[in-house]
Amino acid sequence: MTYRYIYGPVPSRRLGRSLGISTIPDKTCNKSCIYCMLGRTDHPTVVRQEFFPLQDILGELKDALKHITPPPDYISIVGNGEPTLYLRLGDLIREIRHLTSIPVAVITNGVLLSDPAVCADLAEADIVLTSFNAPTDALFHRIDRPCAGITFDAVRQGLIAYSRMQRQGQLWVEMMLLEGINDSPAVLQELHWLLQEVGPDRVFVDTPIRPPAEPFVRPVGSEKLAEAEGILGSVQLSGSDFEAFTVDAGVDPVDTLTSICKRHPMREDQVIALLRRSGIDPYPVLNKLCADPRFRVERYGGSTFYLAHDENRRVD
Repeated sequence: MTYRYIYGPVPSRRLGRSLGISTIPDKTCNKSCIYCMLGRTDHPTVVRQEFFPLQDILGELKDALKHITPPPDYISIVGNGEPTLYLRLGDLIREIRHLTSIPVAVITNGVLLSDPAVCADLAEADIVLTSFNAPTDALFHRIDRPCAGITFDAVRQGLIAYSRMQRQGQLWVEMMLLEGINDSPAVLQELHWLLQEVGPDRVFVDTPIRPPAEPFVRPVGSEKLAEAEGILGSVQLSGSDFEAFTVDAGVDPVDTLTSICKRHPMREDQVIALLRRSGIDPYPVLNKLCADPRFRVERYGGSTFYLAHDENRRVD
């Protein structure tokens, strides 16, 4: 069955096999980060809405959980926009609890942690993974490009306040390091001081490995990642673990790849390896991807990437 709001499971080093829920129309966000692999934000907003009916989302989730074997390690609320903009986020998490014991993760950019109602919603989750890429107002606006009215200080204070409130689950923080922008020892030291104040349960460091929103964005090298680890302390590399993933028997590989590539663009060599592990000749499938209007092919960092369009587009 093809779903509108449910996708995956998708492999992740952080969350294992993660079943995704997209509650937000494509590219609807309160930021337009320069490194975003989904491209620039098309529909900037700071207003929370019930973009899609809660019962429609839950209906798809119920059906998906009946058919996915083995069960996913996590249910992740993320999608192609900022999930905390979904007005009924707290209701969604509570309803998921009634359906399954699978833990729930929310992946957010952290802007709305300054809103007590959002914090109350997120406190229901088992894991909240938030991004934090800059220790100063200037870098925050250069990297994250927030909507008008969003201030660095409010985001910073919101993160600190959420870290100290009573909540059910863990707080994880992820930082995206960009060459020549936020990778200097001085910036990393300031981020380290902030992390000490927040005290997250886990910290992840990432760098762009897929085509970003802006062509001037470049990943940092392995030496800089090692330097960051030395300054920041106990951190882990993020990313997607496609090496542990296969196409389920009897499932159209194009459908599987569409589900993954909507949120996680894949390199051509990763697609080929995944198909071969699944006992599928990769080249006829690659030809289908190139001919499929849902897909586009991009070059980045010397590699070929496959990206898929999301169907949850806003209707104006």
